[in-house]
Amino acid sequence: MDKSNPIRILYAGDSWMTAATLGAFSSFTYDLRGASVEYQAQEIIDAWRSESGFEVEYMAAWDTLAHFPETLETIEKFDVIFLSDIESDAIVLYPPERSAQAPMGPNRLKLLREFVSRGGALAMIGGYASFTGRHNAGNYRGTPVEEVLPVNCLGWMDDRQETPEGVSPSIEIPGHPVVRGLPWDVCPVFNGYNRVQVKPGAEILATFKDTGDPMLAVWEYGSGRSLAFTSDVAPHWGAAFQQWSGCGRFMEQMVRWLAHREVV
Repeated sequence: MDKSNPIRILYAGDSWMTAATLGAFSSFTYDLRGASVEYQAQEIIDAWRSESGFEVEYMAAWDTLAHFPETLETIEKFDVIFLSDIESDAIVLYPPERSAQAPMGPNRLKLLREFVSRGGALAMIGGYASFTGRHNAGNYRGTPVEEVLPVNCLGWMDDRQETPEGVSPSIEIPGHPVVRGLPWDVCPVFNGYNRVQVKPGAEILATFKDTGDPMLAVWEYGSGRSLAFTSDVAPHWGAAFQQWSGCGRFMEQMVRWLAHREVV
């Protein structure tokens, strides 16, 4: 990789807080014990950071309200932006202290669209708060981000396809730079995914063997590129994904293609 010209990545989402025990002693006294915070794509982010050709900034979903880029100048510091299990509200809205202002600030979903149109890249990874999401938690349908993606979000209130028995990938374009040369024959199954509709003109790189639904789609928007991976790279849908022998290379190839740096 070119150490003097690294690929700059912003990864937003895949953050989770667990409260193990909440005790209520009276109407006025509560006791929270065992709270923990998890960053479920940490292994992937650490692997990218170990590569001299990548620079990675991670942003937990609850930090995006205040810290997600608001201007072209700040967003164009990145080459590739990942949104993974992070609802559209976390990007389009602002912290409470700004909600009393009118206007609150720039529409950052529109900013993402302009970013890609001008040559940037966007990837959406599946999850309960991606695409349409669980009970419309993602809420990306009809947004500028959906316009940029190679897929349309479903107009239903819930787009999840839970597959606890596991579904396997079927590679449809094996020569594409994102998927080629990988050990797909030993790729672990996925425990679920978001259902989407692939747009005309987009390329479907992979589907799920058992259902035929799209797993991975790409296309070009303006001068930029975007990608939709409908399952997850973290538990529970991607429970075994990060232990797959092809995980690191797949994520690297994904980034390089998005940033127009793929190996020919």
